[in-house]
Formats: sequence, structure tokens, C-alpha cells
Amino acid sequence: MTTLETQPETRISRLKVPAREDLSPTIAQFFERTEEAEGYVPNWLKAFALGGPGFTRLNAYLFPLLLGSPDSPSTLSLRERDIVATVVSVANRCSYCHALHVDGLGKVLGDHRLAHRVALDHREVAELTDRERLLSDLAITLTHTPGEVSDARIEELRAVGLSDEDIYEAVQIISIINATNRISIALGVLPDAELFAAPTDPAQ
Repeated sequence: MTTLETQPETRISRLKVPAREDLSPTIAQFFERTEEAEGYVPNWLKAFALGGPGFTRLNAYLFPLLLGSPDSPSTLSLRERDIVATVVSVANRCSYCHALHVDGLGKVLGDHRLAHRVALDHREVAELTDRERLLSDLAITLTHTPGEVSDARIEELRAVGLSDEDIYEAVQIISIINATNRISIALGVLPDAELFAAPTDPAQ
């Protein structure tokens, strides 16, 4: 009988995962900062680090889009960015990114139940604003049928207060999440146990 002591270590990626001692100083420092802030290093970071300099370039593009950047003034809120990331990840059936972004959205909303409802079907969530609903609709269209993004869709987004710069940024967010979803799916990245921990407030 296999015991806990003899069970193989759980694989987090189909490809090799760089050991900490093999990381460049830049990536090692990034991991240290992440661990200090989050309490752990997410599996996607460990798996994506195989790219070395490519990993650093990807993050330099990804994180300002997900978190916003003072270098790129925008009316897109963190809540809107997280909703879009969640909707795209669910649409792509990326198990890792689904778990990651639902957890992140729950923290931003202060309501994990609401985050899960957005993931189930954003169209049924009455608490979403018109902007959030239209951005989510754009995310679904651009993910599944990008050729159906129309002039009318752009005008709808403008009508709810999004500037052309905001819309362009939203398109980039949707596109980069689609890319990271596909990388995660191809690598078979294992969702972190931390993503399934019960929220601090049991009402959430």
C-alpha cells in the first residue's frame, strides 16, 4: 500500500519547473516579494518562470493591465479589470485561471459568493453595473468570436462612459488573459490549494 511518505510530489506543470536556485536574481527577488505579500508563490508564476527573460517581459505587460498603472490614466477600476479577467478565464475553461481570478475578484468585491456568481453567468448578476455587463459581453465576444466585435458594440461602450483609450485597454486586458489562459491550459498548471481556502468572513 502507498503511504503518504512514499507518494510522489504533485506535479504543477507538464513542463519542468525551475528550482529556486536556478532562477535569475530578478525573478528570485520577484518571487520573494510575492511570497511576502501573498504568503506563497502561486503555481502559475513557478510554471511560467521557465521562460526566464520571457517571463519578465510577459509580467511587465500583464500586471499593469490587471492592476492599472499611473503611466496609463484610465477610468477602468480594479473591480472591472478583475471581472473581465474572471469572465475570460471561465469562457476559456482554464481551471487554474478560473480559480485564481474568482479568488482575486472575491477579495476585490469583498464578497466571494458574488465572485462565484459572476463566474457562473455574469448576465444573471443584477449587482453588475451597465459598464461591467457590457465589458463582460465584450470579453465573451472577443474571446469566442472576435470577428463579431462591431461598431455598434463600441458605441455601446462609449455610451456608458468608456473613452476610446479605456476601450483599447479593455481589449488588451481581454487579449492578454486569453493568452495566459492558453499557456496555463497547455502547461496543465495545477490550481493552488490556497485558492480554495475559506474566506475570513463566513458570510462570503
